Amino acid sequence: MSTCPNCGIDLGDATVVCPRCAATIDERQERATGLSFWPPTIRFRPKRAGRARRIWSRVLLLFIAALLFAGGLAASAYVGVYHGERDRQVRRADAIEEHYQAGLTALNDGRYERAAAEFAYILEIEPRHALAQQGLTEARLRLEVKPTPTLEVAQSLAEQLLEQAEASYEQQDWVATARTLTQLRALDPTHAQASVEAMLFESLYRAGREFLDEDQLEVGISYLDQAIALRPLDADVVAQRRLAVRYLDALSYWGVDWEVSIQRFEALYASAPDYKDVAQRLYQAHLRYGDLFADRGEMCPAEIQYSQALRMFSDSRLEQRRSDAAQVCLVATPAPVDGALPVLTPQPIPGFSVGRLAYPVYNGASGLYDLYALYDSGRIIRIAASADQPFWEWGTGRVVYRDRATSTIRMMLPEEGVPLQLLPAGQKAWPTFSPDSQRLAYAAAGADGIWHIYIANTDGSDEPRQLAPGWAPAWGRNGLLAYTGCDAEGVCGIILDNPDDGLAGGRLTASRQDVAASWAPGGNMLAYMSNVTGNWNLFLLSPEGAVQQLTDTPSDEGLPAWSPDGSHMAFVSNRDGNWAIYVMDLGSRDSHRILDLGSALPGWENQRLSWAP
Repeated sequence: MSTCPNCGIDLGDATVVCPRCAATIDERQERATGLSFWPPTIRFRPKRAGRARRIWSRVLLLFIAALLFAGGLAASAYVGVYHGERDRQVRRADAIEEHYQAGLTALNDGRYERAAAEFAYILEIEPRHALAQQGLTEARLRLEVKPTPTLEVAQSLAEQLLEQAEASYEQQDWVATARTLTQLRALDPTHAQASVEAMLFESLYRAGREFLDEDQLEVGISYLDQAIALRPLDADVVAQRRLAVRYLDALSYWGVDWEVSIQRFEALYASAPDYKDVAQRLYQAHLRYGDLFADRGEMCPAEIQYSQALRMFSDSRLEQRRSDAAQVCLVATPAPVDGALPVLTPQPIPGFSVGRLAYPVYNGASGLYDLYALYDSGRIIRIAASADQPFWEWGTGRVVYRDRATSTIRMMLPEEGVPLQLLPAGQKAWPTFSPDSQRLAYAAAGADGIWHIYIANTDGSDEPRQLAPGWAPAWGRNGLLAYTGCDAEGVCGIILDNPDDGLAGGRLTASRQDVAASWAPGGNMLAYMSNVTGNWNLFLLSPEGAVQQLTDTPSDEGLPAWSPDGSHMAFVSNRDGNWAIYVMDLGSRDSHRILDLGSALPGWENQRLSWAP
């Protein structure tokens, strides 16, 4: 029983103040008397202590509740993100297929700008889509000749294109036949319609099969898909196309996502184990995925991948790697893997997405032009000072140009920056390579001031050969040389000449102001500029002489240069008050500015642009 330490009465339920003497019972009295009171904190300022305990209890409960609520939100968010991502991927795949089919339909209908737009849209959301890339390439190639001429010129061009197609069909050049016929259908869908469609299907079908046999799968599929749009294919070819599509799908993840690539190759291997190198690809995918894990120090998943590879092919060295990984896995603890560093990709100039463009820029300080190059990555470099009239060697990255400081012709690989002099000093201009780059055509002025076309070997052997009076030559990939000159009657214009047949060239136009000829990549069309309309405009010219005006504005447009795929054309213009380089989509005829050249471009008519891969 508890008693008051002061007066000795029975305290009963009182634990803080004695009911008789009002003495306060504290810890010191408890320790002095040996009495035990519970709880001791209540004996000491009971109101404050009780309130504090209740507050902290509530805080603790609220904290725990907050943690549980946050965990629930996180779990819900994860589930939502997972299902949302899965739905997004399904919608993305459906959209890609829809636009791919729309692109194929437009390609077969001759609506190449629409086809290019559909394939380009796919590549924006899936840059690795090989079939869309091939479709875009085909659409751009077929845009190289998509004129809208007068009725008379259209009939002439249609007949010429049909003759070209029939000749290439006889030679079993299926690719050239298909491209020419699709150009013809775009120009005049009713011209020899039944015959054109039959030849087009056969060309697409045979080209597709040949490309599949040569393991150029994306090209082969593209041609077969175009053929399917015309007529059904036989079951064997359909099966081969399906296998090729599955193979390309698996390959598109190669080195990007090994897990998905393995899944796709495993499915293909299960149904067609002997198709191409599927078995070897699957083996290598397991091996490389295992190496990726091993490099990260994750030996347990590495051991699994090595084991999967060994089930396909036996290899003693791989077995040792698997064994080593298994031993480490037994005692391994997970190790964090550093995140990947960002990869910086150069941003191309809008409208300029392929190849390299060489162009002159006037230098007011020197009074001469400097030569620059624009690359499809967006990089711009200066090739040479006091230089102009560039011409790219096809596919090598070397450019030949006129060096105004030394009055000679030089060649350079811009990345290396070491020029090579090709010709002795003198008044020489407009250098242009032959298709095999073994010869160089150029113009040179004689003592009487008359310009002549010369042919010289690029290795310096033999003396240059004088071909004919003329200037501004351009050598096409078909072996023909176009230049401005005058015939025996003194009538001047664009002349077309085979420099190796010993015969005089034939004149195609009728003005000495028809200059700056530029060949389409396929060699079946020329572009040039002329001021016969009162100001400078661009024109198209077929090797047979059909002419079509390409621009008709009050400003000046000139110096045409075809894009490497033939779908666009670069040119200079002062349409906005200052000089600039523009690029035209030959399908839609829409143009937009890509580079400013300044307010002054003196003597621009004697300059040149050059565009190459």
